[in-house]
Amino acid sequence: MPVLAQREFRVLYPLTESLLEQLAGADRVTYEHSLHVAGVASLLAREMGLAGEERVLYEAGLLHDVGKLHVPRELLFTRRVFGPSDRLEMQKHVGYTREILTHCRYPRTLVEVCCQHHERLDGSGYPLGLKGSAISPGGRILAVADVFAALVAPRPYRGALSPRQAVEILRQEALCGRLAAEVVGALVRRLDECCGLCGVRAGV
Repeated sequence: MPVLAQREFRVLYPLTESLLEQLAGADRVTYEHSLHVAGVASLLAREMGLAGEERVLYEAGLLHDVGKLHVPRELLFTRRVFGPSDRLEMQKHVGYTREILTHCRYPRTLVEVCCQHHERLDGSGYPLGLKGSAISPGGRILAVADVFAALVAPRPYRGALSPRQAVEILRQEALCGRLAAEVVGALVRRLDECCGLCGVRAGV
């Protein structure tokens, strides 16, 4: 299985390749999503003048959903819209990610970025309900990259949104204080490239 194809950077930590191999074998959709998030997150770091962070964000993008290895397969591949209990079960993947990466002795700063991709600036995210400055710059970037990559890709329960629709949702999330406006702005400026990294056309 060609899990090394079209990689922007070489990984920083040898165990990342093994974890990606496992993810590709268990859930191809999540594996491909992780590649997309990694590419977009590193591009956004570069666009925002955080060149020193782009390789770390690339690695975080690759690893942020590795906890889905422990999520029940029937939940990962369901075609139904999640109910409350399904949603709570799926949210556990962040904790599983923390456990896996901590066990594998990844740096704490990288683990924290990975585990902040569902946090929101207004405190409405999970798993910790972090607010404002408690969310790292890397966590803010990863959150935007994750949402964009998820929206423009098809899911078992819905079709893919167009890049234009995805950007409108991101802008609304920024206006409501949930996602970082400066990160969304960076994505809009580099929209064509972000779309290319996610395998979609910007004009669609």
